[in-house]
Amino acid sequence: MMRFDKFTERAQDAAMRAYEILQRYGHNQVDTEHFLLALIEQPDGVVSQIIEKLVPSVEGFKNQLDEELKRSAPRATIYGGGTGQVFITPRVKRVMDLANQEASRLKDDYISTEHLFLAIASERNTPASRLLAENGLPGSL
Repeated sequence: MMRFDKFTERAQDAAMRAYEILQRYGHNQVDTEHFLLALIEQPDGVVSQIIEKLVPSVEGFKNQLDEELKRSAPRATIYGGGTGQVFITPRVKRVMDLANQEASRLKDDYISTEHLFLAIASERNTPASRLLAENGLPGSL
């Protein structure tokens, strides 16, 4: 289970947005692409400002992410699980661990949206890393 008490308010907001995005696509597993879109859609967010400055077309990037989410994480029927249960993928767990390590390395008390974005950007061979690379963002920012 993710510990949101170690998240800044903005990071908590991004996690809630990721959950809303998950519902929008009818998924039952939160993946890093849900978090990435949540960070980009966050009004006045640092990550959305970074993306605006570095990506040739923010709308084009969002559309690519939208298409990826439409193709991925199909609705799964979990037998024995309650309706409406949401799970996190192992990739999200790894991203959370990396974000926590980055916060610790920087001696920050809380995980921020920037830590989450850096963790997502550091992934290799994932849909999110592929989309970031295709839009001119290197895998290790």
